[in-house]
Amino acid sequence: MPVTVLAFVTINEDQPRALAEYFKVTDPLLRAAGARIVQRFEVAEAIVGPRPAKTVIIVEYPDRAAVDTVFESPAYKAVIPVRDIAFADYQVTVVEAPTPPPTAAATP
Repeated sequence: MPVTVLAFVTINEDQPRALAEYFKVTDPLLRAAGARIVQRFEVAEAIVGPRPAKTVIIVEYPDRAAVDTVFESPAYKAVIPVRDIAFADYQVTVVEAPTPPPTAAATP
């Protein structure tokens, strides 16, 4: 069953080398796990509360094991110090399958 992961990130614009190094490691990990980036959004503004990050990325993995394969891999663990330089904010969450919207109650 596919698993959707949301990444909330803010890139450190003054660290392009770190960002390039991070993607050099993570792009092959994602491909090997069968993951694909579904969509990328720039956060325009926060209506309530602080802005969580500048960018939200939706990534689909074939299953939960594929997520763990990437994030628990020795290659990913080794690149964490570089990740922490490349990004000012970096949060990754797994979301559940969408639930259908509530139906309107029938009125007599």
